[in-house]
Amino acid sequence: MRLSPRPGRRDRGVVLLLVMLIIMVLAIVVLQLAFSAQVAHRAASNLSRDLQNQASVRSGLHMARLMIKADLEGDLAEAPTPPLDHSGEALLTEIAPIRFNEDLPDPTTLYLKIEDEEGKFYLPALLDQAGAVVEDQMDRLRRMLEYGQIGDADTADRIAAAMDAGDKGAFDVDVPNRKFYTIKELLAVPGITDDMYYGKTVDGVQIYGLADILTLYGSGRVNINTATKPVLFSLSTGIAEADVDGMVSARESTDEEDNPEVFQNTSYEELSRSGMSEETYNTVAGRMAVRSSWFRARMLARTGSVQRWASAVIQRVNATTQLILWEDDLRFAPDPEEMKKQEEAEKK
Repeated sequence: MRLSPRPGRRDRGVVLLLVMLIIMVLAIVVLQLAFSAQVAHRAASNLSRDLQNQASVRSGLHMARLMIKADLEGDLAEAPTPPLDHSGEALLTEIAPIRFNEDLPDPTTLYLKIEDEEGKFYLPALLDQAGAVVEDQMDRLRRMLEYGQIGDADTADRIAAAMDAGDKGAFDVDVPNRKFYTIKELLAVPGITDDMYYGKTVDGVQIYGLADILTLYGSGRVNINTATKPVLFSLSTGIAEADVDGMVSARESTDEEDNPEVFQNTSYEELSRSGMSEETYNTVAGRMAVRSSWFRARMLARTGSVQRWASAVIQRVNATTQLILWEDDLRFAPDPEEMKKQEEAEKK
């Protein structure tokens, strides 16, 4: 009987190489599967977190509408007219963060803030019906931005160039030349930065942004009980800084029972409490209000590293509310817990 020859060292080496190659390929496949599984898990986790955020901001919207309606109903019990709106009332003060799904591994935190849109500068008034810039409104916009230290000397011209119907001048490049649909369109205007739009804090002092002082909604009148100083300064080209300071001081004063003495109406008798002269009053008469019908609710829901921002414009009509505009945006942010672990690891 003839026996088969024993494999030589060369053959054994080839077999060993093949085995090692197979093991390496299998290892790569396993790692790829593990990575794909991790990516799929992360994607599913982010989707779940975003669904929680979506439900939370919708809850925030319903809560805001109920608060606006309740604010009206509370005062209607004593008077047939809508209530006064002022910055010290519960509706417009900071609302404590709201927690959802605390029994889940990733609870959701909702931040809600309600703003008075009629305490801002009414931007559509910058243009007439033909789409041309109204010079008086333009002068008021300029002095408001200058007083608020927002942007530079050209910021008002950039905004006007983006909105007017004509296509002329150095700032009419890559702009829509029409009225804005949302205030966020300002971010697309050349020369308008995020700091100019959102505002910033310098040495502990808040610098307002365009989003804080401009609106596309309202009657065109400014609620003098909620408007910031820059907006009050825009009431007239004849109003002085001392008049603005006097208005703020008067509306923040309190009576003997510590009730705020906000402006009850826009008569000269009421405004004279601020020290405003009758001559100055005549330049702002007809541009003021003490009751509002347009509000904006800003919401931010955060679940882990996923957050969703939302903004809604709500109109109060008689004893009910209407949703006029809804905007939302998915964003990612560092997970606070992961950042904490990273900081501890770096210390070690």
